[in-house]
Amino acid sequence: MAGARRLGGLVDGLWGALLPVQCAGCLAWDEVLCPSCRSLAAAPALPTAVDGARGPIPGVVLGDYSGPLRRIVLTAKHAARTDVSDFLDEAGAALGTSLREVVAPVGSPPGRVGGVTGRVCAAGEAVTVWVVPAPSSWRRRLRGRSVALPLARGVARGLASAAPGVRACVVDVLALRVGAGSQSGKAGAARVVGRMGSMRPRAEVPAGVLVVAVDDVVTTGATIREMERVLGRLDGVAALCRPGLIS
Repeated sequence: MAGARRLGGLVDGLWGALLPVQCAGCLAWDEVLCPSCRSLAAAPALPTAVDGARGPIPGVVLGDYSGPLRRIVLTAKHAARTDVSDFLDEAGAALGTSLREVVAPVGSPPGRVGGVTGRVCAAGEAVTVWVVPAPSSWRRRLRGRSVALPLARGVARGLASAAPGVRACVVDVLALRVGAGSQSGKAGAARVVGRMGSMRPRAEVPAGVLVVAVDDVVTTGATIREMERVLGRLDGVAALCRPGLIS
């Protein structure tokens, strides 16, 4: 066993010498994520809203889709040698903590969550929140490059710890239909058309359960609206970033 570990360390060192790692955010050498870029995961979340079928859906994002945050997202999706899952988990927890303002407004006692949509439970009752990641293609899942799922796990943990009386759980309940293509590289109108009718549910949302959608990037909102259509409703949105926050 010790010999195998030494051999593994030797191989990793040789591989690193031939192809040295760069920070996923700022491209500094010899670090998967430098301290400065890693600290982005704990940045104060920014409020946002996505236009839904029943009106604006409130949500939170960490920042603009630019600079280090954009490069981290692209690395998470496409860089096979670089694992930023810890960053996604930490960022998700920060987003989940901020979602308390959406799902359980400050000052509401336990059991009074759901005020955003008008659904209120009796005092002392726990409220269940489904944290639903945007579905990934089977190719991305096969390569282990899903971004929304590890992000959703952090969101559920952060929300549950920040909002007393809330039981948050990740429910990977959506799947892409056969033939649904990637949104990468598409312009606004093409993104909207590309997501229409692209998802199917694996189960129905039970009555009384709040639903939070999680995605890596919110651009036109087409993915979120398709999630809303399939699930029947959304009570909140959490995403790493959104373009246009920096003017």
